[in-house]
Amino acid sequence: MIKAVLVCDSQGYPFYSNKMDPSIGDIEPAIFSGLISAIGAIGKQLFKEDIARISYGEKYEIGIITKELYGDKKVIYFVFLIEGEPDLSLMKKLSTNIFIETKHVLKDPLSAQLDIKEKIDKILANL
Repeated sequence: MIKAVLVCDSQGYPFYSNKMDPSIGDIEPAIFSGLISAIGAIGKQLFKEDIARISYGEKYEIGIITKELYGDKKVIYFVFLIEGEPDLSLMKKLSTNIFIETKHVLKDPLSAQLDIKEKIDKILANL
């Protein structure tokens, strides 16, 4: 079950954050996106692979779907905080839908910041 969602880029900029489960502690989007960006950069350098999963104990996992903005040399991370077994097909579907609907904002963070929240909230409401 998805507990929280974060959309950020490889420079650590948080485009969107939503804590869907109130029992999860507060997540500061700027710090969390910076952490994901740093882990992504280290993993790419060490293993030549994109970041995919981080486990916390037996209960929680962070699943990350990576998409590139071609021509911009920018990577977008779709981060899902999950309790239980991750549903990879759902995470891929959500990240693709979010990417398609918000690509203009992901390319230029200063354009229509409120627009991205409304669009992603609508996509997540259909879970």
